[in-house]
Amino acid sequence: MVTDTGLRVLFDTSALTKRYAVEEGRERILGLFAATGEAVIAAHCGSEIASALLRRRREGRLSAADFERVWNMAQQDVADMERVPLDAHVERFAFAAMEHAPLRAVDALHIGSAMSARVDLFVTCDRRQADAARHMGLQTEYVPGFRKETL
Repeated sequence: MVTDTGLRVLFDTSALTKRYAVEEGRERILGLFAATGEAVIAAHCGSEIASALLRRRREGRLSAADFERVWNMAQQDVADMERVPLDAHVERFAFAAMEHAPLRAVDALHIGSAMSARVDLFVTCDRRQADAARHMGLQTEYVPGFRKETL
């Protein structure tokens, strides 16, 4: 049974991708989804998921059939989530996060989107991003197990 807590939760790409890969941290991400009232993503998250899955397919870590199955799941998930549009407000928050920590712009945009959307919880599998999000005042859950080379 899914428990709807009413929480608005922004999942960054590292967290959302764990819904589709059997790897460390997946069970925690699935549990957080089950407890989420409204899942929120940054505008660029769908493109990042596509990039991660295509890279896995090219590297032979995901068969063509598995890619199609997982890509269809991801597209449906993204369509069902609230997408935070990229605007000047999001960019200002992202800039502030980058002033605090050496983040890639795409990672800072997740934080900026979470701040702009006023989510209750920000979920990431990237420790540096989690630290920056906490510094920005976001309630943050860091889920260990993220390996940048796999995305």
